[in-house]
Amino acid sequence: MTLDFRTVFQRALGYEDYLQKYAIPENLARWKASYDSISLHSQQQQLLASFGRKMHVLCLAGAWCGDCIASCPIFQKFAEHSLLIDLRFVHRVQDFNPDSPAPHNTVYKPGTASDPEDIRSKPIGKILVKWGILNQERVEKALLTQEAHKATGLNVRIGDVMTQLGLITEDQRDAALAAQSGYDDLETWDHAIAKELSICGAPRVPMLLFLSEDFYECGRFGERTLATYRNKIAKQRAGREGASCPTGLALPASELQSANIAEWLGHFERIQWMLTTSPRLQQLHHEV
Repeated sequence: MTLDFRTVFQRALGYEDYLQKYAIPENLARWKASYDSISLHSQQQQLLASFGRKMHVLCLAGAWCGDCIASCPIFQKFAEHSLLIDLRFVHRVQDFNPDSPAPHNTVYKPGTASDPEDIRSKPIGKILVKWGILNQERVEKALLTQEAHKATGLNVRIGDVMTQLGLITEDQRDAALAAQSGYDDLETWDHAIAKELSICGAPRVPMLLFLSEDFYECGRFGERTLATYRNKIAKQRAGREGASCPTGLALPASELQSANIAEWLGHFERIQWMLTTSPRLQQLHHEV
């Protein structure tokens, strides 16, 4: 079944929530040190502030991963300088094996296409009622609260409203989202996400997926920048051939970080201008 990245994004976590859920204390210190070391110069800040299109950015990451610790705080800095970058993270378990079959520790069955009880693509409220977690009265209460939020300009998700009202737990919300997307359980869904975002035969991290405001895919990029790979090759060849290696010596850490910031920002900028010049979105916003 093709992944619906709208529901994947709905379940994904913001930067701080992701770290609190998945990073152990030792790694949290490394994430903080990396974040504190990153600064954007004025032109980069102005560029991000000039963005005019909403863009959803989904990052497959590992809280244990050194490349993620170096790069994900850069993405967070970008999001902090642009109100239109909605950045979320999904976790890739450390021992993920892309060649292993998906797990099947099923708690709730979403059904099949030939099953009259199939609940795939059904509203999350109907799924929760079917499972006996909510009654229709509570679903309607959540929908009324969602409409009240929308009236104030807030685009809130019904699953989040139900969670905030204490009607369901986050685990129940996420299980319903997995079933809505056609997966038996969260572990199976996580496995499918990691497989879908794999490159070079593995779910390498960090991996970015760029989505439009209405959740059309606009691009993917991961898991290391060209600057990082050039640096690794320089070190590798210098180790084999000595410092006279034609690629030159590896960059100092500060210069490599600056190069990575510039390169990552280039990918965000490219998607932003793709969205800005999109005839479909221009019509949607009555710009043409």
